[in-house]
Amino acid sequence: MGTFYALIVIGIISVISQLLRLQVFEHLQMSELAIENRQSRVNEPAPRGVIYDRNGVTLAHNLPTFNVVITPAELPVDDLRLNEIYERISFITGAPINTPPLDAGNTSTNRLGENAPPPGIAEVVYLQQSLAPYEQVTVAPNVPRNVAMALSEELRTLPGVGIKVSPTRDYPTGALTAHVVGYMGPITREVEAFYLEQGFEPSRDKIGYAGIEAFMQNTLAGKNGSKLVEHDVAGLELRSVGQVEPAIPGNSLVLTLDVRLQAIAEGALRQRMKQENQLRRGQPVTNGVVIAMNPITGEILAMVSLPTYDNQQFARFIPVEYYSELHEHPHRPLLNQAISGEHPPGSVFKLVVASGALQEEIVTPEQRVSDPGEIEIVNRYFPNDPGKKRKVVCWKRDGHGLVDFITGLAHSCDVYFYALGGGYDEGGVTNGGLGIDRVHQYATWLGYNHPTGIELPGELTGLIPNRDWKRLNIGENWSTGDTYIASIGQGYVLATPLQVLNSFTPFMNGGALIRPTLIREILDGEGNVVLPFERSVIHQTPLKRTVLDLVSNGMREVMVDGTGKRIGKIDGIALGGKTGTAEYCDNIAQQADRCKFGSWPAHAWFVGYGPFEDPEIAVVAFVYSGEEGATVAGPIVMEILNAYFELKVIEQENSA
Repeated sequence: MGTFYALIVIGIISVISQLLRLQVFEHLQMSELAIENRQSRVNEPAPRGVIYDRNGVTLAHNLPTFNVVITPAELPVDDLRLNEIYERISFITGAPINTPPLDAGNTSTNRLGENAPPPGIAEVVYLQQSLAPYEQVTVAPNVPRNVAMALSEELRTLPGVGIKVSPTRDYPTGALTAHVVGYMGPITREVEAFYLEQGFEPSRDKIGYAGIEAFMQNTLAGKNGSKLVEHDVAGLELRSVGQVEPAIPGNSLVLTLDVRLQAIAEGALRQRMKQENQLRRGQPVTNGVVIAMNPITGEILAMVSLPTYDNQQFARFIPVEYYSELHEHPHRPLLNQAISGEHPPGSVFKLVVASGALQEEIVTPEQRVSDPGEIEIVNRYFPNDPGKKRKVVCWKRDGHGLVDFITGLAHSCDVYFYALGGGYDEGGVTNGGLGIDRVHQYATWLGYNHPTGIELPGELTGLIPNRDWKRLNIGENWSTGDTYIASIGQGYVLATPLQVLNSFTPFMNGGALIRPTLIREILDGEGNVVLPFERSVIHQTPLKRTVLDLVSNGMREVMVDGTGKRIGKIDGIALGGKTGTAEYCDNIAQQADRCKFGSWPAHAWFVGYGPFEDPEIAVVAFVYSGEEGATVAGPIVMEILNAYFELKVIEQENSA
């Protein structure tokens, strides 16, 4: 009997302990779990901003995507009727009723870019039925509009079936502007936690992966909304709880780009590359860049990098096969060569040495330097090194004779610039020239050796070497021979096409190094300007006005009676420019056994601008392995300059 009462007491104590644990000690935790079971936060997507060119042409916008959805709880319970609904959906949309086997050859791509068989309607609905029967599930994604409309007419006879409209990014100009606009992709597991904190829904939302889409992600994306809803155990939404946070649409962007000029630039570059490949043997012309810019404001009017890719292919998802083909292509079409291609600039770099030599009074403008076609220098690695003699040559092997500043720049005389950079006692430059430290300094002032800050991801810095760089990276002391070669933009010197173009702007706008920009205006969801255009100056260079004018006059002489004389003219408009032919020996040339001493392959460069008196546009053309700047890159630039001024006349006539 005592045992019985003891058991009763123990039972009562156990019940009381459990009640205390649940209702007192763990009350808060249990209450939170109970609330979580009947409440959930619904994430509402924010409309992404639109991207326009400077004239209002749409470059990226949102188009409706039609998805066929089913709410399992609203389907009929009769199996025969259910099968009829599945068959009708399958007939109209092409979606399989059951998941096909792996070897059926019918694959899709999931949000991580992995190939997987498309799930069948029955399996998708069955899984959702067991999880949350009152929540919609997509059974046929991305159906064409006409298919969605046809199915919508039958919805009254298809209980539980619906059409859900969601936005999809669309790129109307496709490959023409792909490197500038970029594309979007899924939120991967590596960055999922970060974007969850920002209010994104990783299973649904996409983010910018390249171009403006990536760089201006925060501006374009807006802010997702949310609401707390109460639902029953089956997932049926009962009511909203608390305050609803509406989605805030992303801002739209008006770019500085002119699609008309972009198309002309792309066509000119592509056609010239094609012609060169038809005329030559050996190393083909594989890559090229054209950039057009307003040198006063920094606005990028056109930016072309070939080969390119079609970002419209990435509008709904990133196809694995297409992306892999681009990624593995030897000519790297995914890379924007305008900002990420580093190449020796050759003679277009001579503006650095020219301006530095005048500023530091290494020579006077009238001083003549003798160019016999080749000179002998002593290559020293330290001050007391007796050194070894070696010859350096001018591109004109019989020389230019006596050369003053304007002539040296206009005819791109290599011996003249060897003298300015490293000294040339026999030629009259007895002060040792600028030297690599001052070449490095002036190059940095003119925008080399650091990114420009343009609104694109992946911009590289180029390379202006100095003593420390060579010691750390090559394991050798700097030599006098290195200085001579760097003075004509060769050797270790590397630059991107955008850096080259930007280095010319101080000679067109009074000495300011401008920050290139692709953003003209930022608009809110109603089209109101929230951030107008404002010119940004990286810094004011220390160059004297007389130096700026002399270098500018030298570039004018390039087009009048120099290396650019035969490139062409525009009636009524004076032009300035500079040619460049840069020898190179990269891994591609080495593999092709083209690095022959004395006959290395060369890249073609040309920078042209106008009108000379009041510049509105400056254009750089770079052709990989183009060989000759004046004959290959020059005509490309001239075609674009011609088009720009013709478009300007048309606009003036239309506005009159």
